[in-house]
Amino acid sequence: MTVMSIKGLRAVVAGAALALMAACTSGPVATYPDVTWRHLDPIVFAAGPIEKVAAWSDNEDGSIQSSLPFNLGRMAMNWPDDRIQTAGTNDMLRYSVTEASITSNALKTTKGIKGVFTDDQSDKIDLKVAAKLELLDPNGMQKGEVTAMAERSRTLSESMSVAEREQAVYDATTALLMDLDREMERQINNNLGRFLLR
Repeated sequence: MTVMSIKGLRAVVAGAALALMAACTSGPVATYPDVTWRHLDPIVFAAGPIEKVAAWSDNEDGSIQSSLPFNLGRMAMNWPDDRIQTAGTNDMLRYSVTEASITSNALKTTKGIKGVFTDDQSDKIDLKVAAKLELLDPNGMQKGEVTAMAERSRTLSESMSVAEREQAVYDATTALLMDLDREMERQINNNLGRFLLR
């Protein structure tokens, strides 16, 4: 019978840990494309340049944004690049994302032996995004403003893998940003229509 030394045992454990880490990190990492609105007709303003302002915070209680491989606020900031065109005057547009949050709250799940055989909804994901579009004259005086907000929620089952959870949250994020687009366009047509080039 061979007795392994402490040094030898440590080497084996360290080697096994490294092999496990390599196996965990060598798998394909899911990537998620930015949501775009390029397939939609542009909204054309009689105005000049567009200024973009990131005015949201990622520090909300329960935020899971930092653990996701995509960013709601950053994608929302792309909206005017795809939807707004300008032509004509010295007026300026200012687009601000004022809220962009993805938060998670744990739900009660079945405990004990029964819980082993029950696939509960374990987490509730709440998504919210809000944006503002202002039309300013050359002196910075506001001539008009619209705001839009969209909210969605969905639950995740405890049996879902990390990849399945990320995909579910991404799908909800995509739907949320499409909701924002529809509300922004509605508000623009209702309240800033006189500044549009038809």
